[in-house]
Amino acid sequence: MVAHKTVEEAKENLSKAVAYIPERYKKGVGRADWAGPASSEEAESNYAAGVSEAVARKARQKGIRAIDNSVWQRRAQEKGGAAIGPGIKAALDKYAANVRPSMEAASAAADAAPPKTRDWRENIANRLIPVVEAQRRAVGKE
Repeated sequence: MVAHKTVEEAKENLSKAVAYIPERYKKGVGRADWAGPASSEEAESNYAAGVSEAVARKARQKGIRAIDNSVWQRRAQEKGGAAIGPGIKAALDKYAANVRPSMEAASAAADAAPPKTRDWRENIANRLIPVVEAQRRAVGKE
C-alpha cells in the first residue's frame, strides 16, 4: 500500500515554501524571454483561435451570468478597494510621462487660439478643434 500525503501535509509544505518561492520566481522571470514567444505568429494564431472559440461558446457571457451581481460587487470592493490606491500611486510617474505630450500640446494650442467670439460655431472651429488636433498629433494619432 502506498502512503499518500494528506491535504493538511500538502498545505503545510506549501506554507513553508512561501519563504523561498517568491525569490525563486523572481530569478526565473529574470531569465525568461517573454516577448519573443509571445509576439510570434504561432502565439498570435493560438490567441485568435482561442478568442474565436470562446466567442463561439459565449464563454464571457456565461461567466458573467454565473456570478451574482452582489457577489461581484463584494469581491470588487474588497479586492479592488484595497488595490486601487497603491496601484495609482505606483503608476503616477508613468501617468505623468504619458499625459505630458497631450497636455503640453493642448496648452500651447489654447494659448495660440484667437479670442472668443459670440458665435459658438466659430469658437469651436477656431479654438476647440485646433486644441484637439494638437493633442491627437502629440500622441501620434494624426
